[in-house]
Amino acid sequence: MIRRTAALSVVLTVLLALTGCGGGSTAATKGKSTHQVLALAKQKFDKAKSVHLQLATQDKPTKGDAVLGADGTLTHQPAFEGKVTVVLGGFNAEVPVVSIGGKVFAKLPLTPKYVAIDPSEYGSPDPADFADPSKGISGLLLRLQGAKKSGQKRDGDQVLTTYTGTLTGDLVQPIIPSADKARSYATTVGIDQDGRISTLRIVGGFFAHDGDVTYDVTFTDYDKNVKISAP
Repeated sequence: MIRRTAALSVVLTVLLALTGCGGGSTAATKGKSTHQVLALAKQKFDKAKSVHLQLATQDKPTKGDAVLGADGTLTHQPAFEGKVTVVLGGFNAEVPVVSIGGKVFAKLPLTPKYVAIDPSEYGSPDPADFADPSKGISGLLLRLQGAKKSGQKRDGDQVLTTYTGTLTGDLVQPIIPSADKARSYATTVGIDQDGRISTLRIVGGFFAHDGDVTYDVTFTDYDKNVKISAP
């Protein structure tokens, strides 16, 4: 009977560890203020040699062009190499993109090689700007208005501590150009057990007359040795 009780206790402990992600803290966030946690996450992002980024939305504008996603590697050269998904004239296009040295190169539909482009003409940001310490991803962390810890959630084998607040449209626009400068955007940041930004969710009006839209950004594979060159 004692042996069975001990075994049950172990099982319950494991289940609680797997599912109990309430309002606790991880080692990276325990005892730290919201500002300290977000400042450390910004520092880690800015110092990383590289990070893999995925940006996505399940929504699509009823009219006009917009960026729907991005999937690639970001470095602090700054540079980006990957694919950007945009809607052009009502059709989705997944475009291979390399951005480096202030120039953006894309392999557009029906073109056999990379050509220099102005991404704003396609409703897209310069993805290398995501690495900018001021106007990029990490710059958002310390500009989150009303930032507060909101709880924890499980993301695969990671337990993320989440922080919520709002961002003004002018701050979101360099990341998602269809953001409205006059609006505010509900934002949730997920910080992993190493104190790094792992997820970013931004919700608000991105497409005119289409209601709220959700963009999710995930960050993985921090600090890999990656070399990005112009095509």
